[in-house]
Amino acid sequence: MAEQSIRDRAEMILSVDESLGSIFAELEESGRLDTTAIMLTSDNGFFFGEHGLSVERRLPYEESIRNPLLVRYPGPIGAGVRINELVSSIDIAPSVLELARARIGEQIQGRSFLPLVTRGLARKSRRTSLLIENYSDDRPFPWGLDPDYRAIRPDSHKLIHWVQHPEFDELYELTTDPHEERNVIQQPTNHGLVRRLRSDLGKLVQESISL
Repeated sequence: MAEQSIRDRAEMILSVDESLGSIFAELEESGRLDTTAIMLTSDNGFFFGEHGLSVERRLPYEESIRNPLLVRYPGPIGAGVRINELVSSIDIAPSVLELARARIGEQIQGRSFLPLVTRGLARKSRRTSLLIENYSDDRPFPWGLDPDYRAIRPDSHKLIHWVQHPEFDELYELTTDPHEERNVIQQPTNHGLVRRLRSDLGKLVQESISL
C-alpha cells in the first residue's frame, strides 16, 4: 500500500512537471518568459512512516510543515539565489502584490519575502519565528482525540502546544535533532526556554487575530 501510494504521487508530480513544461514553452514562444514572475509551492506533505505516521498531513512536524517555494523572475531575482530564512504561506499574497506594484492593504496578513530574494534590497522582512496552528472538527485518526495545536518554530527549536492536552506539549532542538525524535520539554535546562517560547507563541497568536 505504501509503495503504491508513493508511486501514485510520483506519477502525479510527473504530470505536473509536464504541464509546467507546456506553460514554459508557451511563454518562451511568445517572448514573455523572462517578464513573467513564476512561483511554485505545494500543499502540506504527507508522512511516510516518520513519527509512526502515514497518510496524515496536518500535524506540526517538519515533514508536513516544510513546503518548497521556488521563484523565477529574471532581473529582479538573480539566478541560483537560495535563502534559509523563515517564510510562511501567508507571505505569498503580499509578495505577489508587491511584484505587481499593487497596494498591500492593512487587512493582508503576512509580509512580502521579496526583500529576501531581490538583489540590492535590505533583509527587512526577516522572520525570527513562525506560527503554526491547526483547528479541526474532524479526527484525523480514529485514535486521535482533540488534536488542535499551536506551535512556534524559530530557527533552532520548535515548541508544540496541544491546546486541549497541554500535558503532551513537545519541545525539539532542531539543530541537533532535525527529525524531531527526542522531546526535551521536561529537561530542567530547557524550562527557561519553554517559558520564553510560550510567551512568544502567545504574542504571535495575538498578532494573527489583531487584523
